Amino acid sequence: MPVLTGWAMAEITPDIPCRMGGYGARAGLANAVHDALYAHALALGTPERPFVIVICDLIGIDEAEVSSLHQLVVAQHPHATLWLGATHTHSGPDIARSLSFSPMLLDSAPGQRMIEGAVKAAREAIAHMHAVTVRWARGLVNGIGTNRDHPEQRADIALDLLCFYDTPEQAQPSALFGSFPCHPTVMGADNLAISADLPGAFRRQLKMLLGDTSWIALATGAAGDISTRHTRQGQGFDELERLGRQMAQQAYPLLSTVCPITLSQPDIRSKVVSLERKKPLTSETLATYMQLVQAQMEMERQAGHGAQARTLETVLQGIQAMQGVQERRRVEGEEAWDVVIAVARLGELALVAVPGELYNRLGAAIKEASERFVMILGYTNGYVGYLPSREAYEGLDYEVLMSPFAPGEGERLVEEVRSLLE
Repeated sequence: MPVLTGWAMAEITPDIPCRMGGYGARAGLANAVHDALYAHALALGTPERPFVIVICDLIGIDEAEVSSLHQLVVAQHPHATLWLGATHTHSGPDIARSLSFSPMLLDSAPGQRMIEGAVKAAREAIAHMHAVTVRWARGLVNGIGTNRDHPEQRADIALDLLCFYDTPEQAQPSALFGSFPCHPTVMGADNLAISADLPGAFRRQLKMLLGDTSWIALATGAAGDISTRHTRQGQGFDELERLGRQMAQQAYPLLSTVCPITLSQPDIRSKVVSLERKKPLTSETLATYMQLVQAQMEMERQAGHGAQARTLETVLQGIQAMQGVQERRRVEGEEAWDVVIAVARLGELALVAVPGELYNRLGAAIKEASERFVMILGYTNGYVGYLPSREAYEGLDYEVLMSPFAPGEGERLVEEVRSLLE
């Protein structure tokens, strides 16, 4: 039986004012809308047994939203499988408990708007499933992201593109589903306008090259330690469009390098992996680290090194957040965290859902170990935090401080993903 494909989108822009994402770093509520937020849905398989991926312009989602979406869609399609992911834009509404220190209730207006839009997009994608030609492209993208703590380190900043053509003769794809490993945080904490950030700018700029009728979705891949911190030339909307245009201009030539791939009916597997939590630091150690980082940050600011000062500022935020996290840990007394990973095998293609912020080199290790074309979808089916590589724990980066997991647990998750892939 051939694999059918459908795609759709629905707007999920919240009413303003509303609380925005970013761990409470913003001093105010959203007071404007710069660009609309969307839920993009891709359906694969058959209308009787569809596998639907919905990617929303949000900072993150919790398992509760995943469950709500699943219940509403299977009410009409009993054999459907749903994945729900977020692009991780910090300029979207804050609806995820796991990413906020002062979360809104899950039945809040922005959360309800997201669920309604995601359900609408999923149902329309299923309704429009049809036979297509599928092609794949992958290519490095320069000048957009680097390791945000250590820009001198090599990183695999590759754009993966799954392209769908209504007829084999088409020169340009009718639909394009991509994954890019970079934090969409061009806009700063002073921005109070709703925006999809980098994924939205990329979609707008690529539509100018492909045509306005094209459907373009972009997920965020293994971006735990990757951002635009050392490449952006500002944090305004002009800079956002510049980076989106630069990214689109590198993506467009990749479409001339696409290779045909054959998809089979989705074989979807998931597994619960119990990851060990890291041991807490003492209050005295955290206080000492804070004094050292504050002094170093002030030196960088006086020297005019804005990006380096911003990196140290995030370390301070991580230390402050760690104090609260550790207090909750002492109350809860949990030593492990059950993390659900999922893999969809579709012949020559494999999709990997990671409910958190996987480090880039760990994502690259998953891709390199498989004979399939692998696309990683971060921030998908929930959120458990940062998943650093083992060597990252040698330093005091923000991501390591914020991660709840012990050294080596990121590598163990990679091995579990590999077992599902094979």
